[in-house]
Amino acid sequence: MAQQWLPALRIVGIIFSVAVILFVLLQTRSAGLGSAFGGSSAGSVFKTRRGIERLVFNLTIVFIILFALFALLSAVAAR
Repeated sequence: MAQQWLPALRIVGIIFSVAVILFVLLQTRSAGLGSAFGGSSAGSVFKTRRGIERLVFNLTIVFIILFALFALLSAVAAR
């Protein structure tokens, strides 16, 4: 029964994965590449997310969770 839904689950999983990639790429990183390797800028200040930045951050979390759920669901359906 679950085998008939496997192609649709895989397509939805691909859509969610592309959405996650796009939302991660839309997030801005003002500190630069040096902070990724442990460096810090002299003027680093805590910054809160507001407006569209907060929306993109929250949508990223939602799509990551949905992607994980659909990946698990398609793995179970593939058995």
